[in-house]
Amino acid sequence: MASTRPRTIGIFSMGGTIAMTANAGGRGVAPQVGFDLLSPMRRLHPDLTLAHFELFAKPSPSVSLADVQLLCDQIEEKFRLGLCGAVVTHGTDTLEETAFALSLLMATAKPVVVTGAMRHPEAPGADGPANLASAILVAASGQADGLGPLVLFGDEIHAPHLVRKIHSSRPHAFTSDPFGPMGHIVEGRLDLQMQPTLKHRPLRVESPVLAVPVLQAGLDLEPETVAAFSDANIGALIIAGVGGGHVSSRAVDAIAALAMRMPVIITSRVGMGHTLSRSYAYGGSEMDLAQRGVINGGRWRPAQARIIVQMLLSVGKSRDEIAVWLAR
Repeated sequence: MASTRPRTIGIFSMGGTIAMTANAGGRGVAPQVGFDLLSPMRRLHPDLTLAHFELFAKPSPSVSLADVQLLCDQIEEKFRLGLCGAVVTHGTDTLEETAFALSLLMATAKPVVVTGAMRHPEAPGADGPANLASAILVAASGQADGLGPLVLFGDEIHAPHLVRKIHSSRPHAFTSDPFGPMGHIVEGRLDLQMQPTLKHRPLRVESPVLAVPVLQAGLDLEPETVAAFSDANIGALIIAGVGGGHVSSRAVDAIAALAMRMPVIITSRVGMGHTLSRSYAYGGSEMDLAQRGVINGGRWRPAQARIIVQMLLSVGKSRDEIAVWLAR
């Protein structure tokens, strides 16, 4: 009888808490180059071949879009060489952003499961091994074929454009509310309930990646705060507006002046729901801002709009092309 080769899953390490150890003197934890993630995983998944690719040992706030493009290129190259699925281990601070960026960049629909840990390996109740084991299970499952990038945390499977971190320290730190996770791991199997329908042509990150800050509005956003960006070396500005995408009436002239020089995008700081487009008409409302040349951020959260705009600017897209993309 002919032997069947085991399915090969690639583990791509980016760093993060899942691969951190304590500093001398016990003062916090830091990334460790060469951290052994796979020895226990090989015992848990003897039917799989696990290949480890250590790309970075970074805390996730230092991961750049250029790093994510390199990660994407490495995964797609290994897919061409025979990988069946991929797992990315990553710090949780920006995990949702890297997963979202991968969903914009990747041309493949093979499963790429992003996971991490809230508790470092030496902490009581460390969650990294369980998350990694479940992520490998998802990446190797035929049910995940065709889904592309996903997030796995606490045995929940999330779509990258819906998931967000909602707690700074507790193990159950991610949610896709109000929609809920796409599925779960139940007794060692994947129970998939939903599939994402968002489709687009893959983007790419080129050089340079311009600075695109996010300005959060609140009570009486000051024109002086907006004007502080007028001489800044930035490619665009994302405004995280209040409610449906609103700012104070006295900030609109400064915003309009900025929008004449660069793309200015209005989004909602709320975290759920679209930026409105035709509900309110007062000074500082979404309709008023649109008349002043401000681009509507549509369905995208501020951090997501920032990633999209940085990618589009890096390949020379115009203001109008940015507006069309954000309107999807």
